[in-house]
Amino acid sequence: MAASQVKRMTAEQRREQLLDVLTTLVLEEGYGAASIDRIARDAGIARTVVYAHFGNLEGMQRALVDRTEHRALRTIRSIVPDMPLGEDPDAILVDALRDLLTRVRDDRDTWRLALLPIEGAPAELRGVIGRAKKAVSDLLEPVITWGIGARGGPTNLDAELFTRTLITLAEDAARLVLSDPDRFPPDRIADFTATLLANVRRGDAVP
Repeated sequence: MAASQVKRMTAEQRREQLLDVLTTLVLEEGYGAASIDRIARDAGIARTVVYAHFGNLEGMQRALVDRTEHRALRTIRSIVPDMPLGEDPDAILVDALRDLLTRVRDDRDTWRLALLPIEGAPAELRGVIGRAKKAVSDLLEPVITWGIGARGGPTNLDAELFTRTLITLAEDAARLVLSDPDRFPPDRIADFTATLLANVRRGDAVP
C-alpha cells in the first residue's frame, strides 16, 4: 500500500483493515499463526500502529470476536420479520431461511469464524455462538407461535422446542453452505424446508 493511501485512511478504516488481515490469517492458518509482527507485515505497516489500535494480540482477537458477533446478530435481526404478520407462515419461514443462507454464502469470512472450527479459537467465540442462538430464539419464537396458530397446527406443537429445533437445523444448513456451497446452495435447502413444512400434519390451532 502506498504511503499516500496509508495517510488517507481513517482510524476506523485502519482498524477494519487490520481486522480483515487477522481474519484472513486466522482462516488460512489458524489463530496460532497470528502475531503482531505478522499482522503488521501483512498489512504493510509498523507494529506500533497495531499496538495503538488494539493494545496487544489478545485485544485484537477480542475485537475480531466482537466484530463477528455484531455482524452475525445484525444479519439475523434483519431477516426475522416483525410482528404482526399477515402472510403464509410457511412461506415467511422459508424466505427467512433462504435469505439467511444467501447472506452466509455472501459473507463467508464472518460465518466461517462464527460457525466452523478453527484451530486455536479463543474461548470468547463460544460466547458469541451462545448469544447469537439466544437472540435468534427470542426473535423467532413469537413468529413461530403465531405461525403454528395461523397455519392451523400441528395441534399442541411446543413452540419453544420447535424454535430450538429450527435454529439447530438452520445452523447445520449454514455449515453446509460454507463447507460445500456447490452441493448445498441456499435454494436447495430452502426448497427442502418448504417441502418438509408442507408435509407436517396440520390440525386444530394451538390454544
